[in-house]
Amino acid sequence: MAWEEIAVNLGVAAAKKFFESIAKKKDDFISISLSVGYFYNFLDPVSDKISSGDFKIYKNIDDKDPLSFDTDNIKMNVIVPGKLDAHTYNACEAEFKKYSKGMIFLNRNNRWYGINYGITQTAVGSELLIVDLARPLLVVKHYYEQVLKRDTGKGDAKWLSSQLAEISAFKESLRRLQELGYGVLVDKLDFREIG
Repeated sequence: MAWEEIAVNLGVAAAKKFFESIAKKKDDFISISLSVGYFYNFLDPVSDKISSGDFKIYKNIDDKDPLSFDTDNIKMNVIVPGKLDAHTYNACEAEFKKYSKGMIFLNRNNRWYGINYGITQTAVGSELLIVDLARPLLVVKHYYEQVLKRDTGKGDAKWLSSQLAEISAFKESLRRLQELGYGVLVDKLDFREIG
C-alpha cells in the first residue's frame, strides 16, 4: 500500500471514529478546535506581518500610498460574543462594522487579507487597533443543535453553562497558542466581549 493510501485511510478512519463516538463527546469543547483554526488561519499570519516591521494597510490592492505602522504601535482586539445567540451575534456584527476596512498583504500566504481597524493619536504618534470578529464561535450553537442534538433554549441551564464554557475555552486556547512560541501578540491581543 502506497503512503498516500495509508494517509487517506488514516484520515477517513479518524473522521469515522469522531462521528461514531459523538454521543460520548458530551464534555468535549468544539471551540478549542475552532480556536486553533482561527489562530493559524488569521492571528498567526497577521502576527508574522506585525513582527516583520513592515506593516502597511492599503485601502485596496491598487493603493499606492498605504498607511504604515511601527510594531510597537499596533494592538489587536478580537470581538467575542458573551452568549451564543442570534441577538448577541447581531450586536457583535454591528460593533465590528464600526471600524474602517483595509487590506494587508501577507507574504507568507502570498495573498491579501481584509482587516478592520481604527487609528488613534497618542503622545508618541498614531496607534493602530486591528479589530476582528471571532466568527468561528458563531457555529458552536449550530454544532450543539445539529450534531449533538442538544436543547439550546434560553431557559436551559445546561446550555447556558455549555456556551460560557465554550467561549472561555476559545479565548484560553488562543492565549495558550500565543505562549507556545508565537508570542508576538502577547500584550497586543485583547478580547472584547459583546452581549
